[in-house]
Amino acid sequence: MMLRLLYVSVRGHKCLHGGPTLDADADVPAGVGTPFISVDQIERLVLRELRGVGVYWQVQIVDEAGTVVRRGFRSGYNGTGEHWTWRDAS
Repeated sequence: MMLRLLYVSVRGHKCLHGGPTLDADADVPAGVGTPFISVDQIERLVLRELRGVGVYWQVQIVDEAGTVVRRGFRSGYNGTGEHWTWRDAS
């Protein structure tokens, strides 16, 4: 299964890793963005690449159809901390 990473900014904009910026209410287009093979791979990338970047308070891991399978929330004041809490989508 191909997974993709969707960043959510503090202003509500969404951006696919390796793809376009989306409106807050836009659907995630199929087949667009960098494909990942596992949730662990994405979680490691988020920890490494978003260290010190406070504009993204949430990330979403989406499947091929654009359905959210897991969410990561940044801790700290207004979601600007360095620790991430991960939750499965329900």
